Amino acid sequence: MVYPTLIAAVSDATQPRDRARVVGVYRFWRDFGFVAGALIAGFGADATSASAAIVLVAVLTAASGLVVVATPWNARPMLRPRPAS
Repeated sequence: MVYPTLIAAVSDATQPRDRARVVGVYRFWRDFGFVAGALIAGFGADATSASAAIVLVAVLTAASGLVVVATPWNARPMLRPRPAS
C-alpha cells in the first residue's frame, strides 16, 4: 500500500516536464532494492539463519530510513502557468 503513495509523492514533487524521467529513476531504484534485498536475505540466510537474515534486512531498512530523515530536502518552487492574455 505504500508504493502508490510514494510514487504520487514523487510525481507531486516534480515539474511536469521532468515527471517521466524522475518517476523512471524512482522505479529503477525501487526495483533494484527488491533485487538487492532478495540477494542479501538469501545470502544472509545461507550464511547464518533465516531469523538473522530478517534482522539484517530490518536493520538495513531502518538505516535507509535514517538516511532519508537526515537528508536535507530543498523544496523547489512549483512553476505556475501564465495567465491567458
